[in-house]
Amino acid sequence: MRLFLDTEYTGQGQSVPRLISLAVVAEDGRREWYVELADGWTEDGCTEFVRREVLPHLLGPRMTWTEARASLLVWMAAAPRHCIAACDAEQDFQYLLQLLGHYPENLASERLDLAPFINTGAYHHAVEKYHSKPGRPWHHALHDARSYRLGWLAYQANSAKNSPK
Repeated sequence: MRLFLDTEYTGQGQSVPRLISLAVVAEDGRREWYVELADGWTEDGCTEFVRREVLPHLLGPRMTWTEARASLLVWMAAAPRHCIAACDAEQDFQYLLQLLGHYPENLASERLDLAPFINTGAYHHAVEKYHSKPGRPWHHALHDARSYRLGWLAYQANSAKNSPK
């Protein structure tokens, strides 16, 4: 099962960006996991972009890194026996691995890179449509992960429709 993943962190271009939030959405849409971290980062350590575009959308509740790790490990333990993380940036996958602390047996060692799909019509339109509705901001890990899932499903449906029979 694909697990659509997104993160928000203190800013691109920083020598050591810090994780702020992380979301995982199962391909079947039945399970989601989301955290806003209470520790490991500060507002002062955020870029102006993050202060303007990310922080206003954080509504809590927050967990410490330790609480988040324990919760995510429980969530992963209940996931199917073979999962692959799907995200548009390697950094997102690395944050997932950091938060997990160790590799769960059910998580593939490689991720599905969504970046090549961003410019396909079906994927792009599904992501845009998701974010066009009120209460679904860009640069919010959970909303972005949900939109990636919908983009992937739209891409797959379009590919199936256009494949030779």
